[in-house]
Amino acid sequence: MSGARLALVAAAAGLAGCPGTVTRLDRLPKTTPLAAPVSIDAPGPLVHEATGFAFAEAYGRFRRVQALRYDTAGLHVGVGYDARRPGCAVVATFFLRPAPRMAFVAAAPEVVASVERGWLAEELARATAEIRAQHAVESPRETPAAAAPRGALLDGPSFVFEEGRTVSELRLQLYDHRWIVKSRFTYPASCAEEARRRLDALVPALPWEAADGGGPRS
Repeated sequence: MSGARLALVAAAAGLAGCPGTVTRLDRLPKTTPLAAPVSIDAPGPLVHEATGFAFAEAYGRFRRVQALRYDTAGLHVGVGYDARRPGCAVVATFFLRPAPRMAFVAAAPEVVASVERGWLAEELARATAEIRAQHAVESPRETPAAAAPRGALLDGPSFVFEEGRTVSELRLQLYDHRWIVKSRFTYPASCAEEARRRLDALVPALPWEAADGGGPRS
């Protein structure tokens, strides 16, 4: 596979589930968070080997500006893009990390979706707590997770807030039951309509949105 390779392996995590339907899997190596993130940016696409996701250097007007690794195994990564014109800088940052590794044995789809929505709700609670601690949040708006997945994606909750003249959006998704994707979009309130058009063009090109069905199993 061409381009810089990110050898990302998933660490197992536990979750208390429904007896007989949800089982913890401990198949993958553990990893340790880094004291400070490490840059992994390089020319060309950055390939996430566990999923096959390739983070392109550019998506239309959006140019990749950074890529970071947050743990020793290259498990948790963040990749940032921006699309700038005077007066309307739109910033998009994506974080990818593994969800708890669970096996759902003879579980009804609604049981699986309920457990997975719980993972995303916990992630949203952590993320919004960090945001509220670091920002003067104005006019917060939260939407719940989708009731059912669309293909390999479960759309999780979102959190939109304003800070001064800036709008920020936090979106959560679960890919293939195994990867949590956190997207953060920031843009000036004065050009919100233009920013939304740019983001609406960007999102379908993202690797987890463009993927056909479930990704490779790790």
